[in-house]
Amino acid sequence: MIKKKRWRISTSDKEQENILIRELGVNPIVAKLMVNRHIDVDEGRHFLQGSLSDLLDPFALKDMDVAVSLVQETIEKHKPIVIYGDYDVDGITATSVLYRFLKKLGADVTYYIPERQSEGYGLNLEALEHLIEQGTALVITVDCGISSYDIVEAVRDRIDMIITDHHTAPDMIPRAKAVINHKQKDCHYKDKNLSGVGVAFKLCQALWLTKTGEWYLDDLDIVALGTVADVVPLVGENRIIVKAGLEKMNSHPNLGIKKLIDVAGLHERTITSGHIGFTLAPRLNAAGRVTHATRAVELLVTDNADMAEAIAEELNETNRERQELERNIHELARIDVANQGHKADYVTIVAGEEWHPGVIGIVASRLVEEFYKPTLVISIHDGIGKGSCRSIDGFNIYDALKGFSIDANRIDELRDRLTAYCKEHVTAEEYIPVVAIDAELPVDDIDVDIIDRVSALEPYGMANSTPVFAVMEATVQDIMLMGQLKNHCKVILETSSGTLDAIAWNRPDLFKTIFIGTVVKVAFSLQKNEWQGMVSPQLMIQAIEPLTEEPITLSTEGLRQMYVIVKQAMRGRSQSVYNVEQEILRRKPADQNNRSALTSLDVFKELGIIEEYTSDDGQLMLRWNAVEGKLDLVTSVTFLTYSV
Repeated sequence: MIKKKRWRISTSDKEQENILIRELGVNPIVAKLMVNRHIDVDEGRHFLQGSLSDLLDPFALKDMDVAVSLVQETIEKHKPIVIYGDYDVDGITATSVLYRFLKKLGADVTYYIPERQSEGYGLNLEALEHLIEQGTALVITVDCGISSYDIVEAVRDRIDMIITDHHTAPDMIPRAKAVINHKQKDCHYKDKNLSGVGVAFKLCQALWLTKTGEWYLDDLDIVALGTVADVVPLVGENRIIVKAGLEKMNSHPNLGIKKLIDVAGLHERTITSGHIGFTLAPRLNAAGRVTHATRAVELLVTDNADMAEAIAEELNETNRERQELERNIHELARIDVANQGHKADYVTIVAGEEWHPGVIGIVASRLVEEFYKPTLVISIHDGIGKGSCRSIDGFNIYDALKGFSIDANRIDELRDRLTAYCKEHVTAEEYIPVVAIDAELPVDDIDVDIIDRVSALEPYGMANSTPVFAVMEATVQDIMLMGQLKNHCKVILETSSGTLDAIAWNRPDLFKTIFIGTVVKVAFSLQKNEWQGMVSPQLMIQAIEPLTEEPITLSTEGLRQMYVIVKQAMRGRSQSVYNVEQEILRRKPADQNNRSALTSLDVFKELGIIEEYTSDDGQLMLRWNAVEGKLDLVTSVTFLTYSV
């Protein structure tokens, strides 16, 4: 059964849409998308036509003049500078951009990134003491430091520090020589959305303006990479930077980025913000999660092609390790949820000994996608659990949970208390996920021209999300699973002039609920499908539901017929689940519908006739078991549930 979602279609404001159509000359669909994003005419001109010349003066940032003077003085005196970064992609790219720039100025500069597990996020006093012992004259933080008042205070008389950061500024600002953060209360910089790498880039711009009188525009592809990865709003300066950075990434990218694109299999693609978020950034992030983020910086700062290729391959392999860790923990977590039964009705809390701390946040996000409940994933080490939280729309889990470190023997108590909290504060409706839809599109109106017009809103990201459309009625012409592991689903929809391909990633379950001839509604984003010189629209499914769902009914005679079909399909040996399901749908009796026929497999599993397992290459398989004696259908929960 497909889990129902709340389909929320944006309301129209025809008056505002017509103004945008008239004043900006945009397509009606684009006008509606702009209204949905609260973009008026003045902002719309800047949004659609903004260029690098519209970037703001970096000296409008508080303390920028002080920082520039201090950096210049330190370089002139040939004193050592250390860039203190962070291990996520924003910190990695910020470190790389500033390091490359200061090297260009002839600075004696190195960088330091803390180890995720042992040192944690942000400034570390022990590390700073070590840098002082080495004779460091100036530390410049990137993407961290704004909350480190006590640590800065402990060393401020022994080393100069410049803090560049973009996180929310606390009441007590560290007393460094300069603090550059647009979110300080007394900083009047107009754009409050810069990422950590964006702030570091503004420091480079200020230094270059002072030295040459010109804008510094190098390394925009690295800046774009970090900006997209940090999920900051892609409006204002961020939009301009990412747009220009993507152009550079597609024409003459940084050597390390080029090698990363190659190993990720994207070398023949036009790189988009989506490729950054889902393909490139995870490979850089994997270094900080599994090994050490320094390797990712080395990739972005090297000019040696052989070294860049070797590091890119290493990061690609590290990402595979991260994915394997994530898959293993995710599977253990799913088993835990299943074993909890009704204890998991309101909140998902799972825990495991020595689960890798670098991936439990990703696992938490996947569990929210699957179960759509407030979720906590806990890694236990030496009897102490530390973990990550993810929540659902409308419920702030941090209001219910102050901090997250717990004795392992109190996890059940935490589950009970959070369950009680959720019962009181989360409504039944809030447990149903929302599909936010920009506009309806009749299936016959979807073509490449629509995609080209909508692309004016790229790059997409936070505050300018990828547009989601809805077809409210379409007929399925065909459906199949794809990919080596048959874990993705392709749905072919009928139109008056042909067909449309629709792809649902990681949704093999659709094959059991949507069939040829099913009338469905589909929520989707649009992209081009290029194949053998032909370009066609392709729907990327966000949600899909049949308008009417086949009822499941099981009978003794029907199961007898299906037993014969399944036995013949498997021929006494192991077969992939997908192959058996295809054979069932092809040969099922005329008086059985598709869902009922496929549900017979669940009955046969419960009776021990077949056994499901995963092959060495990751495929879901069925093994035929020879069962002697008469089978008792009442031992099957599925049969008792659906029998007539």
